[in-house]
Amino acid sequence: MKALREVRRGQLISIESLAESSGVSTKTIVEIELGRSVPRLRTIKKLSDALAVEPAEVEEFYAAIHDDGLSAKLAA
Repeated sequence: MKALREVRRGQLISIESLAESSGVSTKTIVEIELGRSVPRLRTIKKLSDALAVEPAEVEEFYAAIHDDGLSAKLAA
């Protein structure tokens, strides 16, 4: 499992490009990457779709899903 920053950088995607392709603000992405913000389910879905990864592959997404009991909602 990798951190969001690692996944993004591994795909050679800038924060700005990820923001544009996902519809999530650059500020939100930075806050998630720095551990200052826990992403909402909608944000997790947008970012994982833009990165073409399963949410469980990204540390911050996995933690948010399992800490908040969102795994059933994400599967729906």
